[in-house]
Amino acid sequence: MAVGILSIGMMLIATMFPVGIYLTTVATERTMASIVADEAFAKIKLYGIGSPSSVVSDYNAIAGLTINSTEFSYPSVDPAMAVRQYYWSALCIETDPVVNEYQVTVFVARKTSPALTYPDPLIFANSIGRPRLINIVVSAGPASNELTISNATYARYVNPPAAVLDNATGTIYRVIDRKEVAGNPVVTIDRNWTGALPGLIWLIPPPQAGGKNAGIEVYQTIMRF
Repeated sequence: MAVGILSIGMMLIATMFPVGIYLTTVATERTMASIVADEAFAKIKLYGIGSPSSVVSDYNAIAGLTINSTEFSYPSVDPAMAVRQYYWSALCIETDPVVNEYQVTVFVARKTSPALTYPDPLIFANSIGRPRLINIVVSAGPASNELTISNATYARYVNPPAAVLDNATGTIYRVIDRKEVAGNPVVTIDRNWTGALPGLIWLIPPPQAGGKNAGIEVYQTIMRF
């Protein structure tokens, strides 16, 4: 009887290990994400805003900025020559042109394997070696907290628990579900959509080969340049 009770106790303890490992991993990633975001905001302030081509601009591609691609990784200088895992992308939305004020949103991502590739934000059929922001057209869904992905090919990039940003308002939403409605890919977000539809959403996509969503966390602030 004692052995039976001990065995049951050990089994219960063993089932807690996977949960503990998962929670430790999540905590580590979020801790790293805040460090990466702090460095990203500092670099954006250092390099400036350049010459944005529109009110909403991907900081990775703003004209007039000569930034080495390694600056979008963490650490940007790696003395150990290890494979970089953490990357950031930023979206700048002009909020007040008079004082050169922008809402800056930093998306932090983690590349879990050196062999992984991601869709090119300019040509989705091409691949690049690091996670970068992409934009996808969406239209109204069956409910006020649902969005229809206009192109079924791009729907595989919008998976829970991805964070998406409304191109028009800069509002951040979290994807909590994806389904098919009348043959169309529809995603459910964590609250009612407040922007215009049809519209554009921005997000960090998962690897082209599939697997875990690369995005870890999203940070937002107002900056003047």
